[in-house]
Amino acid sequence: MSVDGQIRSDYVYIFAIRTSTDLNPTTDGPLPVVSFPTNNGFLTGNASYFVRWTPETRQYTLYKFTDSSLSFYTATGIPLNSVDVTTGSKTLGFELSINQLADTPTDAKALQSIQVNLLTMNRLLDPSSGSSRIIDSLGNNLNIAEINSFVRIPLATSSVYDNSRFSFLEPSTSDTADPDLDIRDWSIEVRNQ
Repeated sequence: MSVDGQIRSDYVYIFAIRTSTDLNPTTDGPLPVVSFPTNNGFLTGNASYFVRWTPETRQYTLYKFTDSSLSFYTATGIPLNSVDVTTGSKTLGFELSINQLADTPTDAKALQSIQVNLLTMNRLLDPSSGSSRIIDSLGNNLNIAEINSFVRIPLATSSVYDNSRFSFLEPSTSDTADPDLDIRDWSIEVRNQ
């Protein structure tokens, strides 16, 4: 994922993932939290995992949700490989094994798709912090009907899924006031070995 400005250590960058044994799940995937009430301050809808870039350690951490309300989660590891973030960097990226997204190797083999959303925000949603929250996620944030967008990625075939393949779901024009949060491009590669 690349932003228009640069990755900032005081901002929040999250990659939300919902795993599924269905090729075409019929329920919503991960959605950004845009108003109260919220259980975690950043994500609603359906999600299994998320990866967050943590500025203090300058690393990516994989978390698993431990309840269906997305109130609780636990760190389960780090990606296999990741893009180093240095001063002025515009891009975050990492590589996960499908085995990291399941409890057992048998469960991993049963997965047919993932639903993904990319979230950037200047802070988590917190009732004590006022209304100056800025977010971006997949979709056009200038159109309220497109804020709750996510993508479905099939896992059976190696392929690259990117913004152009999804008809530029994320617009090339600024749909977020802060360029350091404005997602400009993204891609997800599935590699079967």
